[in-house]
Amino acid sequence: MKTNIKNLLIAGGAMLALASCSENSWNDLYLDGFEGGFTPTDVQTIDYTLTAADYTRIADNRFNKALATKQGVSNELAAVKTQNYLNASIPAEEYIPNLLKDSLFTYFALSDGSAINLTYREAGELPETMKALNGIREYIVAEDDYQMVYGSADDYASAFSPSHSASSNIPKVLAASIDDAKEGEYIVVNYNNSDTDPVFGETPVPPTPGFTMTSVLTPDVAPGDDVTINGVVTAVCNAGIILTDNAGSILVYASGFPASDYKVGDQVIATGTLSSYKNCLQLPYDDNLQKASSQAYTYPAPKDLTPEVLLAAGKNETPVLAQYGTMTGKVVVDGNFINLLFGDRTDVRGSIYNATDEIKAKLQDGKTVTLYGYFTQTSTSGTFTNCNFVVTEVADAKGKAAHSPRRVVSVPSQNLNAVYMFNGSKWVAAEEDIVVVNPADYAAMGLTYGNFSGTQTSEYLPTFLAQKFPYASAETEKYVVYKYFANKETTFACSKWEFDGSKWVDAITADGIRTVTNQFVRNDGVWKLDPSVTLTLPAGRNQPLSTWFFQACVDWVLANVPDGADYVTSYGNNDYYTGASAYQGNIDLRPGSARTQNPTAYADMSDEEIVALEKERFEKEVCPGVLGVLYPNMDLVGDFAPTVTINFYSYNGSSTTPGRIICKVVSKGKFEFVSCNWVLNTDQ
Repeated sequence: MKTNIKNLLIAGGAMLALASCSENSWNDLYLDGFEGGFTPTDVQTIDYTLTAADYTRIADNRFNKALATKQGVSNELAAVKTQNYLNASIPAEEYIPNLLKDSLFTYFALSDGSAINLTYREAGELPETMKALNGIREYIVAEDDYQMVYGSADDYASAFSPSHSASSNIPKVLAASIDDAKEGEYIVVNYNNSDTDPVFGETPVPPTPGFTMTSVLTPDVAPGDDVTINGVVTAVCNAGIILTDNAGSILVYASGFPASDYKVGDQVIATGTLSSYKNCLQLPYDDNLQKASSQAYTYPAPKDLTPEVLLAAGKNETPVLAQYGTMTGKVVVDGNFINLLFGDRTDVRGSIYNATDEIKAKLQDGKTVTLYGYFTQTSTSGTFTNCNFVVTEVADAKGKAAHSPRRVVSVPSQNLNAVYMFNGSKWVAAEEDIVVVNPADYAAMGLTYGNFSGTQTSEYLPTFLAQKFPYASAETEKYVVYKYFANKETTFACSKWEFDGSKWVDAITADGIRTVTNQFVRNDGVWKLDPSVTLTLPAGRNQPLSTWFFQACVDWVLANVPDGADYVTSYGNNDYYTGASAYQGNIDLRPGSARTQNPTAYADMSDEEIVALEKERFEKEVCPGVLGVLYPNMDLVGDFAPTVTINFYSYNGSSTTPGRIICKVVSKGKFEFVSCNWVLNTDQ
């Protein structure tokens, strides 16, 4: 990793000129009747390195979002929290100040006059493809899309198939569903795909020999019962399925349930011992399900799950089976949690249970809907009785008058992602160098929630790419699109990877990320990037900061002045080219000492001329040159030229006098003299 330190400060020695507000201003404004004399301030100089949480806050900060929207770089801002570095479209001087004043930032309460030496990661200009892919939206192919593809609201499969392929139909689905696409826009499409064509009719799939629906799930079953259930899958969630036989329905549960392996209509033979959680009967999943075939399924008339019905169910002391029904309310989305509120009630609510991505896409925050599905157990949270609900269908608030039977044929299928691009007139499959992580890939990695978080992209993607492209040649590049979870939100992100001949490496991190330290200063309530430095060099022997700086001056004279050695004393710590003395910690302006050291150079000069020449050399030549050595990475910040201010002392043979010199950056590591005052008042 390349490391640029733009603002080098010597521990214990670098002093910053700090301003503060009026002593009594806060009291005068807010504590009428109290005497002044105390102002609650917290003025500090802090060294701080941005954390992953800080990059997330930069991306999620509402002021930054508004700025990015105005500048047309919202995707680039979204990338900051998934990549943990800034980029050329999100410059530090514009976007970090909003983090520093965020109430969640560690040093939010610092007062005017404070400075933070901030270390962060930044990249140059991101590739255009990567910009376009970061933060892209997702389209989940829904039930009505499959109905359109198969040309029937009754006879269809919830998957593309050989006769109704994804490649030929996804562009049609997107064209019919998205009317605000912009040229060059990418989108992730989530869909089901089957290698088997569905067969429609009263018996869509020939009966499986030996499979007869059981009537095991009666109200009499209880925890501890050993059961064998021949049933049909009637609902799927990310933590299990609802299995229904002729008598009833039950939740088959596991925290790592392979939900993508099951579809509504699958015939399943399940064995095991019933258990319970809270007041819900369950069948634990432990590879105890055997698929038979598939069939059409018609849902029964749903029970109206009113708040009163749900509250009453919450009082059940005996665990019960799942109940098919409907509930109507307003959707409230809070990160991964989705609830259904019933008006202003604070005693009961629906709690959407481990919804699939397809169901989540239909549950828009603030929308009033009618949900169909299976009510399982209840729990309490504060004043609420939470009623877990496995959703099968989302309707408008009026529901569906008839809730007509659906002959949905279940076919073996796989849940997939694909990236498509709008070329200005139609949707087309994305370029071959764009790769998207599929739900099954996350599952294979052991990532239960189907997304990356933290540092998992760098941990898992090299192996993912090696397995997906085992014969890649050196310098092969791929843009990988994946889901990333941070700050209660899951978004799509992109990173660029390159095969170096032996392994896959993050191309941006390897080639373009640098670690930077810059100073941000707060004045008048505003944080600004200001890498300017103020050094105060105490006079006298054994002063570490003074010795460090003036020895650098002596060394510069030796290295850069053609006859520099003639000006340097035998001890090597004092030169009379400028008078810099690392030994005394000052600039020695005694003309006699200069003549003694280099009589040839100063033989024909008056005392005044010697002193004037030494001063000019220090101002115009040596000090700017030394700063280029000490601060080689200090650079212009846009149009702003940082400065280095040095408070120093000079000795004229009779008195030691304070002075101040200021130089500014003109390009990276290059400095130019601005001004010098050799005699300062002691109160300056």
